[in-house]
Amino acid sequence: MRMRVARSLIVGASAGLGRALAEHLAVAGHDLFLIASDERDLAAMRDDLRIRHAAKVAILAMDLAAPEPACLRTEVLAQLGGIDNLFYVAGVSRMDADALADDVLNRLVAVNFTSGLRIINAFLADLSKNADANIVGMGSVAAARGRRMNSVYCAAKRGFEAYFEALRHRLAGLPCRVQFYRLGYLRTRMTFGQKLLLPALDPAVAAQVIAANLGKDTGLVYLPWWWRPVSAIIVRLPWPIFKRLNI
Repeated sequence: MRMRVARSLIVGASAGLGRALAEHLAVAGHDLFLIASDERDLAAMRDDLRIRHAAKVAILAMDLAAPEPACLRTEVLAQLGGIDNLFYVAGVSRMDADALADDVLNRLVAVNFTSGLRIINAFLADLSKNADANIVGMGSVAAARGRRMNSVYCAAKRGFEAYFEALRHRLAGLPCRVQFYRLGYLRTRMTFGQKLLLPALDPAVAAQVIAANLGKDTGLVYLPWWWRPVSAIIVRLPWPIFKRLNI
């Protein structure tokens, strides 16, 4: 008997970790539905994955600050017949966010927080009844403690992490697995040329770890792993010391 092919939806698929994850899952034989904001990037990815890996790939260009979850669900069901894995990888950051206009702040909060909730909610009834389902979210080590730099991004990512904690509790008695990753530095265009406090992880390595954990009750995972002790130290620093840090 032929095994059913896994079906994966990746939100934020065109760059960095999202692209690496799409590549890894295509090699593993998943049917893919990829979402990002740039249709040209998505089309190039689709064609590449089809040619090199014979993967079934559908795409949809969408402004993640203003998604239409109901329409998205209809399109995904039409293309794949449903999904087994939902990955919300999308994120946007601005270091000068505290001085920006309301529309930019709203975009930061939407892409990093509320859009993820809305998209997951659109598929939640389907995934909660699927014995093979996984809901996977990406956060940031920046959310470990409120800080002066990039505070809006930090707050939105902390809210997203809290939602995944609640979602894991809500689905604890059901077969669907809920997993969340606190991401540290990844080797992408955003970190290229920067002087980083710790080494950056190759997105392909991160994608391999995430894919290997599908189906496991992992809860919160740090990537790279060494951010767990670093974050623990930051959280426990006394206020007189912490307030002097330029982070």
